[in-house]
Amino acid sequence: MGKDTVTTFLNRLATTDGQVVVTRATVDGARQSVALGEEPGASLHLVEGPLPAAPLPGERARVGGIAVVAVPAGLEPHDWLGSHRYHAEPIAETEVVLSGARGRQGAPAPAGRRAAFEGDAADVRIDAEFLQARLKELSGAVPVTLGGRTVTLRERGSENGRSLARAWLRQQYEALGFTVQEHPYRSGWSQGVNVTADKPGADPSRVLILSAHYDSVSNAGADDDGSGVVSSLAIARALKDARLSIGLRVVAFDQEETGLLGSKAYASMLDRNGQLDQVVGVLDLEMTGYDSNDDGRYHVIHCNENTSSELAALVESAAARGELRLTRVDACTNRSDHAAFWRYGTPSVAVSQNFFGDDGNPCYHARCDTVDRLNWDYMRRLTQAVALAAADLLIE
Repeated sequence: MGKDTVTTFLNRLATTDGQVVVTRATVDGARQSVALGEEPGASLHLVEGPLPAAPLPGERARVGGIAVVAVPAGLEPHDWLGSHRYHAEPIAETEVVLSGARGRQGAPAPAGRRAAFEGDAADVRIDAEFLQARLKELSGAVPVTLGGRTVTLRERGSENGRSLARAWLRQQYEALGFTVQEHPYRSGWSQGVNVTADKPGADPSRVLILSAHYDSVSNAGADDDGSGVVSSLAIARALKDARLSIGLRVVAFDQEETGLLGSKAYASMLDRNGQLDQVVGVLDLEMTGYDSNDDGRYHVIHCNENTSSELAALVESAAARGELRLTRVDACTNRSDHAAFWRYGTPSVAVSQNFFGDDGNPCYHARCDTVDRLNWDYMRRLTQAVALAAADLLIE
């Protein structure tokens, strides 16, 4: 389908020039359509590639570069498919219904968003030593003291590991003067907790979200996504004394690694509470520390969704500053927390290292995802670019 031509759906994933949409009824004007039946003893998932030429296990259809796969009951999609290279989205039983103008491709952004996207970059600076010190703590390279107890955050996949990470996040953001809240949620049999840290702005009706996921697979998760969490923290630190025209909300999402559960729950909560229209945009940081050849390549991923391209342009403009030595590489994916907001028509981009290019981290989802493999100067420069883009939105 073309962008945002269907506003009632069970699920949808973005492609560069369209959307793969799952609906209960046939939709007129589809470029390609496939009828799906029920799958007794299995659940249907949309699977994003890179897809092989041969069908995946349980594949029922392939539409717009997205596979539809039946996953047997009791198995996780990654276990069934035999790889973590794929992003799998379950086809939900409850429909999403977009109301009003939100989400229409080509529709003008609300006045508040248009004004926010037209700023001049303030001069904010990222401290490289701060990045290194905090990421060593979060990824277990050094012990930390939490509530008077010395602990080591060796992993952030277990409930205990994630609980310690939340305590670390609270300690860090409260030290900056931000207001910290925890937001428990339930998704099927899973339970998780998102963490928000707020700094108010002059206009209480508008907020910029800066996000990253704090969970990991059962490893140190220095790059995935400890780097994004610490980049977010460093940006908040750089802006802590600034007078903001709109609010800054840093969100640390839980359970990204198990299907974007935290970001989906958070976006759904904002939608239910009528608060999504207050969000001028989401800057999601998904792995910011790996650059083995120091070529400065990075992604700002928007897939031409709603007004996300305008938000991406701010990041690109900031990154183009000569001293940052950064070069954008095109990519389109739904496999991180930014995509949870696309389904509601909220501008959102993922900023990432060159994951989909020719310099992916070989320790992705592996035990060797540790701080010794990171490029600290690259992390500082990429974080600096996002900080400048955030300042464009936050400071008049």
